[in-house]
Amino acid sequence: MSLRESLVLLMICTIWGLHFVVMRTAIGDFGIPPIFYAATRMSLVALIMMPFLSWHPGQMGRVLIGGLGFGALNYAFMFPAMGMTTASAAAVAVELYMPFSVLLGVIILGERIKGWSWLGISLAFVGAVIIGLAGPGEAAGPLFAVGIVMMACAALSEACGAIAVKLTRNIKPAQLVAWFAVVGTIVLWPLTVLIETDQTAVFAPDIRWKFAAAVLYSVLLVSIVAHGSYYWLLSRLPIQVVTPSGLLTTVIGVAGGLLILKEPLSIGLTVGIAITLTGVAIVIWRGNRRATKMAKMVTPMP
Repeated sequence: MSLRESLVLLMICTIWGLHFVVMRTAIGDFGIPPIFYAATRMSLVALIMMPFLSWHPGQMGRVLIGGLGFGALNYAFMFPAMGMTTASAAAVAVELYMPFSVLLGVIILGERIKGWSWLGISLAFVGAVIIGLAGPGEAAGPLFAVGIVMMACAALSEACGAIAVKLTRNIKPAQLVAWFAVVGTIVLWPLTVLIETDQTAVFAPDIRWKFAAAVLYSVLLVSIVAHGSYYWLLSRLPIQVVTPSGLLTTVIGVAGGLLILKEPLSIGLTVGIAITLTGVAIVIWRGNRRATKMAKMVTPMP
């Protein structure tokens, strides 16, 4: 990995990690309706990415399922959870995406995993349970454990979306992002109308600039800059080099919660975070070893 690629990867992880701080501040402190926030974000992304929309005969079912996982249900769980949990705990809980993806690969795709992977999956879920039971009290409120469960549901939604995307063929990342944004827009707006109230309060003079800043961060930096740069890295580097960036993102998210938001870190929460990240690291390590081994077994085309 060159110096430029390393700096781009660091930029991506920093943007993604600090997004937990932005979401927690916007939803938990400013009181912005979470699903309304998510729906606004996806609508703007859909408008920006509209030129990339393209119909793919025979594959649209998988694309739409991917959109439900990556553009709708994940945010329907994640954004409300940010008002119940802390940025640092949420950044760790969403890493359950990796163990969920491996389990779904076994169930749906018939993939096989061995002892180390099962150990990593077990540790990740045990750590998440410890995090949920070791809530930081007033820093998150009485629904902290519920927020952790909802973050796990968001991770599961993304894992389902990943399996659907894995089954697609010859669809460019920008086209997938465009469809995910469209699906998110279609699903999230009815949800905010049915579940939330007083959405127009975000346009009050004392909060509208805060809402605009949070949405612009989510749309421009997270969805456009970070995701676009991530796909650029994937096109240049082996996937096993890029995949571990999720752990760096989590570390930055935890650090942002502790240093910027001054979130407390109890002994139980520390233990839960350490166990979860250890489990996720093992899952990534074993997955990368399998990918490297499979790549060596493939005979190059002349």
